[in-house]
Order: sequence, then C-alpha cells, then structure tokens
Amino acid sequence: MNIFEVLFYQPLYNLIVGLYHLLGDDLGLAIIAVAILSRAVLIPITFRQVKMAESSREFNEKSKEIRKKYKKDKEKQTQELMKLQQEYLPAQLGGCLPMIFQLIVFINIYSVIRNLIAEGASGFNEIAYSFVPKLGETINGQFLGGLMDLKIAPNAVNGTSLIPYIVLIIGVGIAQYSSLKILSGLRKKSEKKDDSKEKESKKKKKKDDGMEDFAEIMQKSTQQAMLVFPFMLMFISFGLPTGLSVYLITTSIFVILQQSIFYKVKERREKAENN
Repeated sequence: MNIFEVLFYQPLYNLIVGLYHLLGDDLGLAIIAVAILSRAVLIPITFRQVKMAESSREFNEKSKEIRKKYKKDKEKQTQELMKLQQEYLPAQLGGCLPMIFQLIVFINIYSVIRNLIAEGASGFNEIAYSFVPKLGETINGQFLGGLMDLKIAPNAVNGTSLIPYIVLIIGVGIAQYSSLKILSGLRKKSEKKDDSKEKESKKKKKKDDGMEDFAEIMQKSTQQAMLVFPFMLMFISFGLPTGLSVYLITTSIFVILQQSIFYKVKERREKAENN
C-alpha cells in the first residue's frame, strides 16, 4: 500500500468495519457514525472557518476603502491591494482545510464501499488491524428495514423498489442546499448590519464606475453554486453506491445543526455585550 492508503484508506476501512460489528452488523449506522465523527473532528477548524468568513468581510470593506482612496492613482491602488491580500490570504486558505478533509474522507468511503462490493470479506481481511474482528462471508447492506441496499447504486434498481432510492437522492439535494443556504444566510445576516448610507454609496459607486463590486459578483456566484451544486450532486449520487448518499445527508444535517447552534450562541453573546 502507498502512504495515502496507510494514512487514510486503511484506518477508515477498519473504522467502518469496526463500527459495523459494534452497531449490530448495520452498514448504514456505521456510515452515519463515521460521518458524524468526521464532522466532529473538524469542529475546531470549522470555528476558524467562521472567523475566516468574518475576515473576508473585513477584507472586502478595506479593499473598498483602498479603491476609493486611490481611485486616481491605479499604481498605488494595486500596491495597497496586494499588501491587503498578503495580510488576509493565509486565513482565506486556512478555510479550505475542512473541505479538503471532507473530500478525502468522501473519496475513501467511496473506495471502501466499492471494495466491499467487489472483493467482499477477503479484501478487508487482508488489511484488517489485529484488534478489528474479521468480516464474514456476507456483508449486510440492508438499510431502513430492507427498503434499500447501501452497497448498490440507484441506477441498478428497477420498478417500485427504486422509490426509496429516489427519495434518498432528493434528500441529498435538499440537505446539501439547506446546509449551503444556512451558511450563506448567516453571512448575509452580518452584512445587513451595514447602514443605509453605505448602501447609498454602493449604488452611487456602481453608477460612477459602471461596474459591479467584486463582493457582489462573488455573492451572485455563490448563489448560482447553491442552486447548481445540489442538483449536480443528486445526479452523481444516482450512479454511486447508496451508502454515499447516507453519508452526504448525515454530514449536511450535522453542518446545519452545528452552524445554527454556533450562531445562536454568538448572537446571545453579542446581545449580552451590547447590553
């Protein structure tokens, strides 16, 4: 095995199988548990990501001031903007870590489920840790009382048996959209704190410059991604093992609950400080 498999694939494979045994030979519960654990590990980094969103707002505000201050001196404007980017760029890049980690986990869960289907118990038993019980000949992929098999893809199912899979895939889209929406909506909440004078100056700036503010362009791009990405994920999920859909829904619900709790606590603290 290569270093990537030793660091990520083998531990995750053993974790899923270990949880599978621990949770009554239920692959669905094992995947849900791994999804929750993978998000829980990222909670400290996620808090940094929230701070990064705030620093992004500061960056936008300062960049507007620089463009306004050095409107007639483009060379000086470029120099100041570069200095500002050097100051805020590390925080921006740090916010990518949770996404990278989740992508790694997702790819490896896909590999684990695929290999469970293709190789069965023999594939796992070759790389099993000594303290993890070996798999038997058959692996139980039944979920929700046998409504679906997590080891197969929805496009391999026909007739009325396909209905639960379609419902699950729709759930993937809704959960993904909701998690993106709550992140975007909470960010807009903080942006609403701008006073009316600033909004008037934005409108005037648009008329003077004849071009949209960079922050607004990014906001529109985010809104478009919020609409396109869930549908794209639903389409992809139709051809992937159903266990991955369970993983995606679980992580999205975790994000929704986590961010809702975090911002409620934050709002209470801000109200307490203002009072």
